[in-house]
This record gives sequence, C-alpha cells and structure tokens, in this order.
Amino acid sequence: MDQLTTDQWTVIVAVVAALIATWQAAIARVAANKQLVLSERIHREQNEPYVIVDIQPDGNHGSLLLIIENTGPTVARDVRISCDPPLESGWEPRPGEPDLTQVMQEILARPIPILPPRRRLTFLLDNQDRFENVQLPRVYTFTVDANGPEGEVETAQYTVDLDALKWVLLEERPTKRVEDKLSKIEKAVHALVPNNRRSSPSRTHAAPVHQRRPSSGDTA
Repeated sequence: MDQLTTDQWTVIVAVVAALIATWQAAIARVAANKQLVLSERIHREQNEPYVIVDIQPDGNHGSLLLIIENTGPTVARDVRISCDPPLESGWEPRPGEPDLTQVMQEILARPIPILPPRRRLTFLLDNQDRFENVQLPRVYTFTVDANGPEGEVETAQYTVDLDALKWVLLEERPTKRVEDKLSKIEKAVHALVPNNRRSSPSRTHAAPVHQRRPSSGDTA
C-alpha cells in the first residue's frame, strides 16, 4: 500500500474534525432541548395550582377533618377528587343530623368549579373514636385532577394513614392545652413562694442585729 500524501492526510484530518464538530453540535442541541423542556416545565409548575387533599386532626375538639386546599399561586378549576377506598365516617348521626359518610362521598363526587389560591375547605369527617373502630379502613388514597391557567394539571395522589394521625391527635388532645396552662401556673406559684420567703425578713426587721448592739463607750 502506497503511503498517503500530505494532501490526503490533510483531507482525512479535516473530515475527522468535521465529524467531531458535528457530533459535539448534536450533543449541544440535545442538551439545550432538555434544558428548554426543563425550564418550561419549571415555569409551568411554578404557575400552576396545587390542590392538596388531607385528613388532619383538630386539636381543639379531638375530631378528624377533611382538608381540601389550593396551595399554588393560581386558580384551580374543575377540581376532581376520588378516594380509594370510598371515604367513610364512623360518626353515628343523631336524629335530624346528616350522615357524614354520605356527606363526604357527595363532596368528593362533585367537582369543585373554582378553588382560588390559598383557599382552604374544611369538612368534619369523624371523631377520635374512629381510631377504635377496626371495621373501617385505616389507609386512604386521594387522587386529584384539576385544570390550571395553561390547561390540565398533572394528576396528584396523596395517601393518608389514620394510624399515624392517632399519635398526632393524642399530642394535640383537647386537655393538653389545659394541662400546659396548669403546669405554667404551678411553676409560677413555686417561683413566687421562695421570693416571698426571702423578702419577708427585710420587712420584719428594721435594722441589722449588729446595729442594735451598744458600743464600748456606752457601757458604764
């Protein structure tokens, strides 16, 4: 095989350089496209509504509340919520009171037309006796679909474990605040008693003892 001439080597190097440049340009385009898609997604998510569905304890009354809240910066429209298994309440209604199970299922079955930013909807679900009712489900999964300013929002799912909420409710039980206040009062009383004891001698004695002793010149 004859050796390549200088011109041939020049052509080969130029071709290889062109291929490398083309490859690098293709990689740069792919990276730029990914960055553009990511930026658009971040921008869209920052301007989308974010609807959260949760079950939270009410520390004032010891009850369980169903919470629907839009924590995003824009209005959520046509909010649709489903629950698996169907949401149930263990609250036994008195005569004339609504059945909370039926109320909850009607709330979730009806789309919410508009949910403004920071709007929070609160519904009574159950009381703390729910934790002793082993016949009702302990874990619920909520699925949320909604529309934002730029169209349909990505589906969100939230799983709520009532067994975990039990300990939160015990920490925030209705009597806890009373107990805390009584504890503070008790500490305040204990703090005042030593102060009164230390201050009482200064009020009962007019002058220190050594000032009442006669000096040597006063003795006959």
